[in-house]
Amino acid sequence: MSITVQHVPAGHPYPRSVRPLEEQAAGDVVFWPDPPVPGAPAHRWWPPQALTADWLREHRPDVLHVHFGFEHFTSAELAEALEAQHAHGGAVAVTVHDLENPHLTDQGPHRERLRVLLEHADAVFTLTPGAAEAVARDYGVRALVVPHPHIVPLERIAALDVDGDAAAEGEPARAPEPVPGVDRPARILVHAKDLRAQVDPVGLLPVLAAAIEELEGAGTDVEIVIDVQDGVRDAAALEALEAGAAEHGFTLWRHARLTDEELHDALRAADVSVLPYRIGTHSGWVEMCRDLGVPVAVADVGHIADQARAWRRTDVLAVFDPTEPSSLAAALSGLVAARVGLRSAPAAYRAAQRRRVAAAHVAAYRTALARHRGHAATVSALVITGNRDAHLARVLRGLERSFRRPDQVVVVFMGQPDGAVPATDLPVTVGHVPAGHGLPLAAARNEAARLATGDVLVFLDVDCIPAADAVGVLAAEVAAHPGALVMGTPRYLAPDWLDSLAAAGVAADPELPGRAPTDGDLRTRSVPHAGRAHLRPGPSDEWHLVWTLVMAVGRADLARIGGFDEGFSGYGAEDTDLAFRARDAGLQLRVSPAEAFHQHHGVHRPPLHHVADIVVNARRFRELHGVWPMEGWLGAFAERGLIRWTPAGDGLELVREPTEEEVAAARVADAAY
Repeated sequence: MSITVQHVPAGHPYPRSVRPLEEQAAGDVVFWPDPPVPGAPAHRWWPPQALTADWLREHRPDVLHVHFGFEHFTSAELAEALEAQHAHGGAVAVTVHDLENPHLTDQGPHRERLRVLLEHADAVFTLTPGAAEAVARDYGVRALVVPHPHIVPLERIAALDVDGDAAAEGEPARAPEPVPGVDRPARILVHAKDLRAQVDPVGLLPVLAAAIEELEGAGTDVEIVIDVQDGVRDAAALEALEAGAAEHGFTLWRHARLTDEELHDALRAADVSVLPYRIGTHSGWVEMCRDLGVPVAVADVGHIADQARAWRRTDVLAVFDPTEPSSLAAALSGLVAARVGLRSAPAAYRAAQRRRVAAAHVAAYRTALARHRGHAATVSALVITGNRDAHLARVLRGLERSFRRPDQVVVVFMGQPDGAVPATDLPVTVGHVPAGHGLPLAAARNEAARLATGDVLVFLDVDCIPAADAVGVLAAEVAAHPGALVMGTPRYLAPDWLDSLAAAGVAADPELPGRAPTDGDLRTRSVPHAGRAHLRPGPSDEWHLVWTLVMAVGRADLARIGGFDEGFSGYGAEDTDLAFRARDAGLQLRVSPAEAFHQHHGVHRPPLHHVADIVVNARRFRELHGVWPMEGWLGAFAERGLIRWTPAGDGLELVREPTEEEVAAARVADAAY
């Protein structure tokens, strides 16, 4: 059964960029276009008809997701529309883009409308941690933070990416580009837009002039271009802007409304984009510049600076005090330096982010509808551990900040009879299994499943800190696809991730001073697994890639296939065995972009210290499934003379254990994964 979603507006770049990239990721979710506006041109979506009670009563979308355009209605009209949406069993989602409306001077009516929206919302999103704190403080509502997705179409970003990679693809090396500010004047493009209430370019002119004098005194050559669109909203401000530009020797570029392509080209020709905002919360413009590879200086308003916490490079966005020339000069100086060699955002990175953001939205829609209609699944998060207390504390902290918190957390200690769970407000069930010569991984996971009460089981290795949306995304995917085993996406934290967080004033551990880490903090300090970069959200037949380190399955489905095979003892193959039995039992494998951040530890390549367990488990797997697992490891063991193995046959025997020196030589302390 399909889920229908009406974005308001549907045709805006932001709502378009939070929909799944691939249909297979959520083929049952149908996104409706903007309803036509009587008497308006076909491309105009405002005033949005989908925010009227009559339209909602007639068309009955499953989910109404409000982004922009609600300023066209009174608070009472909004309340009537949202109540009509709930009356037919539909859900309401709201993204708080603007705590202040950039088009208005009086913010009182905007805040009242926003209050009405949030009071009726079944799911709330916003774009930065700072905005989420403000929503919680001012409106008493918890919002899921999703980073702003791409603005420039992915195919355009990919084309820019290819241009930048030309030399790497065998093209002749290019001559070094002139250095802005040194070999040529740095081109600073100040955006006055249509002189709407949001911007104050006139007030910035004297500050900008003083900042430029400071820059040129330090040896940085600069040219200033102020662009203003025809059809300005304030004629007096335009006169003042013209006079001020002439007074300071700045170029005023007046132009008709640019097409997207013309705007992108104009920005790419600049070295720094300057946004003279007087009010604002978030900015799609800075994300567009990020897509294009153009540094941005923006007045320090709202939570725009917070957006860079989700970026791989944070030195390409700078905020400044619009009353202090030295603040603006410092911002421009750093950004001009950052412009040298700056590339567009990697298309693959933006696409992966889009998939994550889309999955978070679809999961929130599913969960909101299920709760609203009284059939929400319960969720248990399952963690097994053995003497990894610091890791466990970080995983629990991650679960505490989950947007969809688990209804139960099960912690099973392996060979740690005195194991205790750190203080938490989560409902925790504790189990214990003894440990023999190796870790009883299968037995511990089975014990966790036995203790679980949830309809959906989310398995997390004790190494893996879940992203804020991970539990909700995984659980919603299982609930929407009965009989599915859903594999999440691990990212691997760098060896220095703890030190890097501490240097930024972020406390990875609860007892340390500093704020708690956000997904952005962890994401920028981690990398994906290169061997899984080809996976896409949705159905998959790559059962051999299944890992339980971040995985979800229905409790009844796990029981139906008999849980984990405790005949696998110690390290190796128990995950793949579960996957193959699930496949043979008719379950469907689905890939999810739901992330967990793997806490770094060194590895052995190959895992020589587990060779005995791997040999025993590989034999068992071969007997059960007729193929060899872990072939790369077995081949490496054979090359070292540790085993005798017949890849095309059934022969596998342990010849000798590795020496201490061999084990030590195989250790890679700084391995990414």
